[in-house]
Amino acid sequence: MLKIGEKMSNTSPKKSLIDELPGGVKKNLSPGEEIVRYLKTFEVTEKPDYIILTNQRLVYFDEKHLGRFAFKSIPLQKLLQIKAHKGAIIWGEISFKSEDGTTFVLERVNRGDLEGFIDALEAAYNRIAVEPVSMKHQGDLLGMAEWEYNKPEETVFRQLPAEQPKPVEDPMHELKMRFIRGEISEEEYKAKLRVLEEK
Repeated sequence: MLKIGEKMSNTSPKKSLIDELPGGVKKNLSPGEEIVRYLKTFEVTEKPDYIILTNQRLVYFDEKHLGRFAFKSIPLQKLLQIKAHKGAIIWGEISFKSEDGTTFVLERVNRGDLEGFIDALEAAYNRIAVEPVSMKHQGDLLGMAEWEYNKPEETVFRQLPAEQPKPVEDPMHELKMRFIRGEISEEEYKAKLRVLEEK
């Protein structure tokens, strides 16, 4: 409720990063997985490609027409090489290579978004690396820049706590609880109990 003299705010609540991405991304995230940052290509006639950094992995998302898409990911521990180039005027490009040879390349990304993405990626990588890692960064005239990281073989990673799977319920106990709560009748309970005992 507005008080006397207060003006109504025209600002709406800030959208989260997941709201800025295609729906197919959200459908393929794991429970507890959060978007940290993303890059997308500039496209005129096609839909953009995305590289998405989550708190667990790096995702390549290629949205196609008619609801089709390609969703591929590299766990941060499996990143072997990262290379990025920021051009002098508008665009930059970035590529990732995993230990199994999978490669993602994004060209024509907004050069202004590149540095923030790389900083976030380095922070995420260092969160799981036992020894701090750093990317080679070389600046040039006209704001051009290069980044490169090659993972040494001896790099060791921390194990992040995984989400604990829910314990499997005992079907007989669950059936008994359904009967006690009144969800099923005594006849249904006895019939279902016989089926479970026969298994």
